[in-house]
Amino acid sequence: MRRVCYTALLLLLAWIPPAAGGEPVPADRETALPSARPEVSNKEAPAPLVLKIAVNDIYCRKTACDCLGDIATRTYDTLLAELKSKYHITLEFTYFMEVFDLQKAVTTKQFDGFLCKPWTVLQHADKSNARFKRVADILDPANQALMSGVFLTLAGSPLRTLAGVQGKRIALGQTDSYEKHQAPLQMLAAKKITPSEQLLFSSCSENLSALMDGKVDAAVVSSYALTASCAVDFAKPEQFRTLAETAKMPLTSLLLDLQRVPLTDAARLQQALLQLSGDKAPQDLLGKGFVPPVSWQPVFSSASR
Repeated sequence: MRRVCYTALLLLLAWIPPAAGGEPVPADRETALPSARPEVSNKEAPAPLVLKIAVNDIYCRKTACDCLGDIATRTYDTLLAELKSKYHITLEFTYFMEVFDLQKAVTTKQFDGFLCKPWTVLQHADKSNARFKRVADILDPANQALMSGVFLTLAGSPLRTLAGVQGKRIALGQTDSYEKHQAPLQMLAAKKITPSEQLLFSSCSENLSALMDGKVDAAVVSSYALTASCAVDFAKPEQFRTLAETAKMPLTSLLLDLQRVPLTDAARLQQALLQLSGDKAPQDLLGKGFVPPVSWQPVFSSASR
C-alpha cells in the first residue's frame, strides 16, 4: 500500500513549476516532497520548528566579498522574521564568507541544512553520512535560478569555437568547483578535445587574470563572473568572446539533511518558503525569492571524491 501511495504522489507531482528563465522539468525522487499538511487556524498552531542552516550566498551581504558591496546586498532578515511569525519556523543562520569553512561544517555535521551552491555540499555528503535533499532554489536579482560554466577567450583571440581549445592552454577551477572544473572537463572529454595544459585556480578572478595576462588561451568562469564576482573591478564583458557554455545547474539551493530533518518538516519548510516568494517575496531578497528545485543530478567523478 505504501508503494502505491508513493507512486501516486510522484504522479501528482509529475510536473513542477519552472524556475524563472527555465523550462518545466519532471519531478523525481530528487525534487519531489510530500504535500505539507494544510494551514491550520491560530488555535491549532503547528509545533515550532527550529533548524540550523549554514549560508554561503554570492548575493548575500554577510557572505560576499567587500568589492561587491553595491551588488551583493541581499539580506534574509525579513524572510526569517516572517517564517517565525507566520509559520512557527525558526531558521538559525550561520554565515560563512569562505566556502572552505562551510565545507568543513558539512563534514563535522554541525547543521541541519545549507543555503549555498548545491555542489559545495553534495560533494562531501559521503564523508558526513548525510542524506541531502534540495528543498528549494533561490532566484538571483534577475530572477534566474540557474547558472553554468562559460568558456571564454579574449575578444581579439583567433579562437572562435570550443574546438579551437584543442592543444591550447586553459584555466579551470579547482576540483571542488562543478561549473568551473567538473562540468567543463566532462564537456571537453565528450567532444574529444584535449588542452595542452590545464591551470587550476581558486576563483573566477584568477582565471580571468590568467587569460588577460596571456598565461592561458581560454578560461572557464562561472556565468555570473562578470556581473557578481570580484572580477567586476578589472574585467568587462566586451573584453571577451564566449566559446561555449556547460549545461545549466542550480546557482543557490537550500538543502536539508534528511538524517536530521524529517521529510514532513522539509515539506513544511518548502511550502512556507514558496508562499513567501513571488509577489510576496520580501524586497531584501533582491528578487522573487524561492522556487521548487529544478532537477539536477551531478556526475560524481573520482577526482571530486
